[in-house]
Amino acid sequence: MDYKKDYLPVVKEVVKEKRFIHTLGVIYEAMLFSTIYGENLDKARIAATLHDYTKYLDEDQERYIMMKYYGFDKYKRYPRSIYHGFTAAILAKERLGVDDEEILDAIRYHSIGKVNMTLLEKIIYVADFSEPGRKSEESKRIHDIALKDLDLALYYAMKSVIEDNEKENKEIPKESYDAYEYIKEIIENR
Repeated sequence: MDYKKDYLPVVKEVVKEKRFIHTLGVIYEAMLFSTIYGENLDKARIAATLHDYTKYLDEDQERYIMMKYYGFDKYKRYPRSIYHGFTAAILAKERLGVDDEEILDAIRYHSIGKVNMTLLEKIIYVADFSEPGRKSEESKRIHDIALKDLDLALYYAMKSVIEDNEKENKEIPKESYDAYEYIKEIIENR
């Protein structure tokens, strides 16, 4: 695969302006964190660029992709709000030729998390949460923490996402709880 390819024009065609600006912010954060923690900059740029590639995919297309590639179990188990990570990974591979599984997993799990995340997965998750366009104090706090301790930033970001979704009575996948408990144990056992 071509790690120097610029996927921004493709993303700009399929997302709204506000989402495109968000994507630019995630790229900025991902590049910053990758520089600090020694992640491959090209991989981080590609994953950040494509993380919301299918955010505005038609609902029927989302269902089709989820059922075809992930099966009925995941389709039924996950709330629609997180489908875009899973569908973006598939279409990045199928349509755009991204065949690096580490990049695809960073896209896939950027909003749900998973147990034992790679450095790239952590960077994309935290960058999505803390990008400069997010105006909440919590996002700014997570950004500042991530500059010094990525695992701690991941812990607080996951905790915040779970608490916010619980307050709003939104469905939270078991994988998100498992990922949170995993990183929590790492933080507590330092």
